[in-house]
Amino acid sequence: MKRLVLTLVAGAFGSLLVLPIAHAADYEDMSNDANTIRNEQRDIRQDKREERHDLKNGNFGAAAREQADINRDRANMNENKEDLNRDLHENDYARHHHDDND
Repeated sequence: MKRLVLTLVAGAFGSLLVLPIAHAADYEDMSNDANTIRNEQRDIRQDKREERHDLKNGNFGAAAREQADINRDRANMNENKEDLNRDLHENDYARHHHDDND
C-alpha cells in the first residue's frame, strides 16, 4: 500500500513538472507558425514587386513564374494560418475547459 501511494505521488509530481513543458512547446509551435506566416507575407510582397517589374518589361514568362511562387506562398501561408488558428483554438479551449472545473 505504501508503495502504491508513493507511486501515485511520484506520478502526480511528475505530471506537474511535465505540464509547463508541454505548454511551452505549444507556445513555441504557435510562435513558429506566426513567424512563418510573416515570412511568407514578406515573400509574397517581394514576388509581387518582381512580377510587376517583369510585366512592365514585357517578361511574361518570368511574371508567370512569380505568380506561381505567389500562389505557392499563399497556399503555404493559408496552411500555416489554419494550423495557428487550430493551435489557438485548442489552447483556448483547454484553458476554458480547465477553468470550468475550478
